[in-house]
Amino acid sequence: MRPNLPSRFAAGVAVGALVTAFALSGSPADSAAGGPGNGGGARPAAPAVSEQSAQSAVSLAYQQPSRDVTLITGDRVVLSGSRVVGLQPAPGRGGIPLRSYAQGGRLYAVPLDQAPLIDAGKLDPGLFAVGPADARTAGARTAAPQTPQYTLTLKFVGRDGRPAAGHYEQLTGLADGQVYGAADSAATATVKVPAGRYYLEAGISATGTYDFFSEPTVTVSGDSTLTLDARDARPLGFAVDQPGADGVATVAADRVTDGGAHLGSSLFSPLSQLRLRPSHSQAPGQYTLTVQSHLGRPDGHGGYAGSPYQYHLQWVQDGQVPADLSRRFRDSDLATVRTAIAAQRPGSWDTKLYSAAVQVPGAVIEHNTPGAQFFQDLYETSPAGDLSWAMSELPYPAQAGSSTTEQWNMGPFGPSFASSPDLPQVWCTRSGDQFTFSVPQFSDQTPEHFGFSATTSQVARLTMNGRPVISQDAEFGIYTVPPAGASFTYTLDSKRDVSPLSTEVSSSWTFASGHVGAAPVALPMAALRFAPALDQFNRAPAGREFAVPLYLQPQMTMTLGQTRSVTVEASYDDGKSWTRVPVTGSGARWVATLHHPARGGFVSLRGTATDTGGDSTSVTIIHAYRLG
Repeated sequence: MRPNLPSRFAAGVAVGALVTAFALSGSPADSAAGGPGNGGGARPAAPAVSEQSAQSAVSLAYQQPSRDVTLITGDRVVLSGSRVVGLQPAPGRGGIPLRSYAQGGRLYAVPLDQAPLIDAGKLDPGLFAVGPADARTAGARTAAPQTPQYTLTLKFVGRDGRPAAGHYEQLTGLADGQVYGAADSAATATVKVPAGRYYLEAGISATGTYDFFSEPTVTVSGDSTLTLDARDARPLGFAVDQPGADGVATVAADRVTDGGAHLGSSLFSPLSQLRLRPSHSQAPGQYTLTVQSHLGRPDGHGGYAGSPYQYHLQWVQDGQVPADLSRRFRDSDLATVRTAIAAQRPGSWDTKLYSAAVQVPGAVIEHNTPGAQFFQDLYETSPAGDLSWAMSELPYPAQAGSSTTEQWNMGPFGPSFASSPDLPQVWCTRSGDQFTFSVPQFSDQTPEHFGFSATTSQVARLTMNGRPVISQDAEFGIYTVPPAGASFTYTLDSKRDVSPLSTEVSSSWTFASGHVGAAPVALPMAALRFAPALDQFNRAPAGREFAVPLYLQPQMTMTLGQTRSVTVEASYDDGKSWTRVPVTGSGARWVATLHHPARGGFVSLRGTATDTGGDSTSVTIIHAYRLG
C-alpha cells in the first residue's frame, strides 16, 4: 500500500535539484526561512496549562500548517503558511527557476519556462495560484483604466545581444498597489499607465539561464521606452574557504508602497544560472534585496551527496540592486554547527536542508551567516522520490564565530510542540468555536525539532464530554464545537511503514475549553516527550538497567500546572504486553527505569501525565528504539 503523505507534510521541506528556503531577516512578505538551534534548551516542567493563560497572549503569532501543492507542470511547491519555501522539480525539470509572488490576495508560484506563455495570454495564471497571499501583499490588484494614459515600452535583449522573446514583466503602482498588464509582442511589451511612480520586475529566461531585473522606482510622465538588456546582468558570487563549493540561490526583492504594502517576488534557482542587473534607481528604506545561497561539494552527478560541509549564506542590500553582487565569507566569521545525524534505517541517505545527502549515521559541518535565520530540515525519500518523513527546526539567529553541536534524527519519534521566540509556532488552536489541530506526530527528541511522516493510516478523533465531535476537515483536524465550556479529548492514531522506528504512534490530550475571541489562541496541551541516551543507530544496550528521561513540552505561551501523576509502561513484544516501570522525579523532570532483556529487538513505550485539575496527556510509541 502506498503511504498517504499529508499535504502539511513538513515546514520548509523541499527535495530535488532545485531546493532552498528563504530567511526571515530582511525578507519580503512571500518568502521566509530560519536557522539551526543548539539541540538543547530548558525542559518545561509539568503537564497541564490553563486556557486563561493562553488567552492572555494577545501578541501570539499563529503560523499556518505547512503543505505542498503540485503544479500542472508536475513540480511540487512547498509552502509554509502563505510563503513559498521550497520546490521539488518534476522528473526532467530540474534546474528550471521558480518565481513566487503575491497579487490580488493570492500567492502564485510560476516556473519561469511558463512565464512567457502566461504573458502571451496562452496560459491562465490562475493555474499557478497556490494559496492566499500574506496579508501585507493582499492589496495588490489589477488596474482599472485611468486617464491620461501613457505608453511605457519595454524592450528585451538576451545575452547574445538579440531580441529576447522569453520574458515576463510586472509593473505595479507605488501610490495604489495596482498591477498593470502589458501587451506582449515577441521581444517587446507595452503597457498603458497614468503618470506616476511604479515598481518594475522583469525577467529573461532561456535554456539554462535566467536574468532578473528589479527596478525600485520607475517614473512615468509621458510615453517612454526602457531597454532591459541581459548583457547588463551580473552573476552572484559567494566565495568561501572550501574550493569548488556550489549550490542554489534565492533572491527576494521587497518594495514598500506608499500605503505600506509589500511588493516583490522570490526566485529559486541554481546559482550558476541566475544573474541580476544592477538597478538604475534607488529607494532607501523602501526597498530591500535579500540574497541567499546554500552551498556544498558537488558530487559529479548534479547533486551534493556526501558533502562533508554545507554553507548557508545571506546578504542584504538596502535601497537598490547593487553593482557588486559578490561577497566573501570566511569560516572564521560564520557560525559553525557540527551536525550529527542518527539513523532510522542505517545505510540510507538522508537529505540535510537543500539536497546535500548524508549516509546515516553520519555528520556534516554547517557554516551559517550570523544573524540570518534559516529553516533547517532533514528528510528521507523513497526510491521513487516520494517524501517518507521530514524533521524540521524553527529558526534562531546564529552568533558570529560560535561553534555548536546539534543532534538530528534521534528517537523516540513522537508528538512535539516545538516553537521559537523568533517564529512563534502554535500547533493546536481555538478561534471562536473552532478547533484546529496540526500535531507533529513523528518528531525526534530534540526539543526545537518537529516532524511529520508519510503514514499508512492516520485517524483523528475529538470527543466533548465523552461524545464524538465530527471533523470538518480530516486532514488538518478542524472541528466546530458549542461555545459552552466543556471537557475535550483529542486523539491521533498513526501508523507508518517508511521506518522501522515509531511504526505506531498514538497520542491523546484531555483538556477544558470554552468560547474565545476570533484571534487564534493556543489550546492547553503539552506533549509528553521521551529522551533516552541512544547511540547513532537509535539503539540502547540490551540486558541491563536503562534510564529513560521524560518531560512535558507545552505549546508556546502555555504555563504548565501542577503534576499529580506520571506513569510509564514498557513493552518488548511490540505492544502485546506491557509492564509498568518505576518513575522518579517531579516538576520539570522525571526518569523511568527500565530493565532491558538480553535479547535484541525493540522497546515500545507508553506514558501518561495528569495534573491536579484533571487535564492529561498520553502517548504510546511502538518500536520507540532498538536494543542491541
